[in-house]
Amino acid sequence: MVLADPRLPDASAWALDPDLAYLNHGGFGATPLVVLQAQREWRAAMERNPTGFLVRELPELLEAARNRAAAFLGADPKGVVFVDNATTGTQTVIAQVRLVAGDEVLTTDHCYPAVLAQLNRAVAAAGAHLRVAPVRLPAQSTASVCEAVLSGLSKRTRLVVVDHVASCSGLVFPLEEIVTHCRGRGIPVLVDGAHAAGMLPVDLAGLGADFWVGNMHKWVCAPKASAVLHVAPQWRDALRPLVASHGLTLGYQPAFDWTGTHDPTAILAVPAALDFFDSAGWPRVRQHNNELARRGAELVAGRIGTSYPHVDALAAGMRLVPLATPLSEADARAMETRLLEKHRVVVPVTNHDGWRWLRVSAQLYNTVEDYERLADALTGTR
Repeated sequence: MVLADPRLPDASAWALDPDLAYLNHGGFGATPLVVLQAQREWRAAMERNPTGFLVRELPELLEAARNRAAAFLGADPKGVVFVDNATTGTQTVIAQVRLVAGDEVLTTDHCYPAVLAQLNRAVAAAGAHLRVAPVRLPAQSTASVCEAVLSGLSKRTRLVVVDHVASCSGLVFPLEEIVTHCRGRGIPVLVDGAHAAGMLPVDLAGLGADFWVGNMHKWVCAPKASAVLHVAPQWRDALRPLVASHGLTLGYQPAFDWTGTHDPTAILAVPAALDFFDSAGWPRVRQHNNELARRGAELVAGRIGTSYPHVDALAAGMRLVPLATPLSEADARAMETRLLEKHRVVVPVTNHDGWRWLRVSAQLYNTVEDYERLADALTGTR
């Protein structure tokens, strides 16, 4: 049984509507009040003297935020740059991969739709081919997931794009094995780590992926539009942001640090978000969220008469609940709307081999009662 832990913050630390059972932290994250206050203070400082802040102060402030984020991610600070979100980070890499006719790019059928769109456009422009490796659900073991991914490699593979934690399924991919195998064959790997930071311990130096991009506004709970792109040393001289600005010729990090005027306060508030969870203890936070997500998914599945055998090594703070029958996309959206408007439950219906899954998340503001409310709504008892 998952009990309230007095050592951990609860829903009162967030700005969420208390009337909601908010089970979609994986969608956009949610930012604690103290972190929102830090962002407001940074914004006020910027507006007191925009020129002084953006021209004179911002470079050192970004460097401090970079060093803090790099330490949290076990990354080389020289490889870390900030982007608005994981979608921007993956597009930055994919747009600059040099493909030619006959090349292949490998991904999986858990690939995020936006990233899949980026890949399809890139291979179409080059006359290359996209191979999509099926990774079946429920996943049986780390070995079976590795085999499903790596069996899609060929002599023509020029890039592998794989999720750290898949959005559609919550599946935690065994990246160490996948990256090590690809590195041995000289094939670069782009990791879509949109959900990883905060949900899982991340050690980018140990992982050794060529490219890794992850949001800080999801499970680290920083303000929206804060993400990290980490690039291995051999790619830093060539990779540049999608928007060229004053720092383009000055090197990898200067090119990304200024891509035109934008609000940098979400990034500058990342250390405040890390402080928030540091005080609670990251291992305790992750254990709580993983256990609550597992219990919540099992509770809902049991109530609606379905089951899903999660393998703990392949799951964390987001879990799937299978619906009794697949839905059309229109019916899936209608279910989401009905749950929100009638029952005040926020939960996504996700797609892997058909719109047939509820993806439930767990964050410190959730309680078992949130999942019970979802189960009641699905069974008509509420």
